[in-house]
Amino acid sequence: MTSIGAVAMFAFLLLMGAVVKDMLDLLAEGHMTIPIFLRLIQLRFPDLLVYALPVGLLTGILLTMGRLSAQNEVTALRSAGVSIFRLSSSVIIFAILGTMVSLVVNFYYGPRAMASFRQEKEAIIQKNPLSFIQEKTFVRGFAGLVIYVGDKNGDELNDLWIWQLDDENMVKQFIRAESGEVRYNQDQNTLVLVPYRGSFEARDPESPEDFRKVRTALSFEKTSLVLPLDEIFGKVTFQKKLKWMTFQELQGVESDALVEMSSSNPEIRKGGKERYHKAKMAFHEKFAMGFSVISFAMIGVPLGIRSSRQETSANLFLAMGLALGYYIMMMSISWMDGLHQYRPDLLFWIPNFIYQGIGCWLFIRNDRGRKLKDGQAGVPKENAI
Repeated sequence: MTSIGAVAMFAFLLLMGAVVKDMLDLLAEGHMTIPIFLRLIQLRFPDLLVYALPVGLLTGILLTMGRLSAQNEVTALRSAGVSIFRLSSSVIIFAILGTMVSLVVNFYYGPRAMASFRQEKEAIIQKNPLSFIQEKTFVRGFAGLVIYVGDKNGDELNDLWIWQLDDENMVKQFIRAESGEVRYNQDQNTLVLVPYRGSFEARDPESPEDFRKVRTALSFEKTSLVLPLDEIFGKVTFQKKLKWMTFQELQGVESDALVEMSSSNPEIRKGGKERYHKAKMAFHEKFAMGFSVISFAMIGVPLGIRSSRQETSANLFLAMGLALGYYIMMMSISWMDGLHQYRPDLLFWIPNFIYQGIGCWLFIRNDRGRKLKDGQAGVPKENAI
């Protein structure tokens, strides 16, 4: 029950973070109703469960084993002949069940839910696309642009400021206009921003922060900018789409990529190879994340016994530290998606091997240490060295 409660707690915290990031602004601005808001929360939950399950299980194990060890109940069970492996058998069985749940969610329910979440959120946005330009707010949702509007009345804008950024997020062009308007192009799913009566200022591309090299501002009566609404979600890369694919869809991508790799066209072969390696990375990452439940359980049982702590905060911080280390390693490996020669798809298993290896070593060390103590306790004082 402790593990279930910990999983529920972490799932709730992750869900609240996702709500604040993805949905709270739409709800506050009246772009969605309460039933739709609850529906989006439901769709977001499976993807977050994959992260909450291993951390919650680890926290529950540390709390339970630490309390048992601090109250000498583990010592009493060991004195009755119960080995540490037998003592943790129920935990391992529970971890195996958790791994199965995590794999099913990772390869089926999670991707389907995330795809539905994106589609429903896009539908909400398309119902009122002009809402993304808010007055007295720095709008940063469009790649390469920062927009500020002093006053807004429907699709009419006043005191319009537009900063165009380079690849390093440095200002390369600046536009300020007295007024403007924004229109929605439904066919292309874009916003068309039209500033009126303003000035245009260009920075030196070599040193954009050197104001001495700013080119003379040019006045204009009217200009226009096209803002793709797809960029509200950020640039959707191929790797990100793969994370929303089910097991069968990933297999389909791999099969198509293998066909492309056998093409006589060098460009097609190169693209097929890239797609194949990225699909393999997504496949192994999902599998490795599923088996993290067992990895956390194996390291949590002996650590909980050795720490012998009843304090909830100490065990919670220990669990968070272990989880943070694991996810940092997984994130670092995901950044190697372009280094195919190092097989980053297989490197996703290294964090599991490390945690399971440390867990096995601690299991053996705890069991051997207890046996040595029990053996010394059975030696008479006069024979003891």
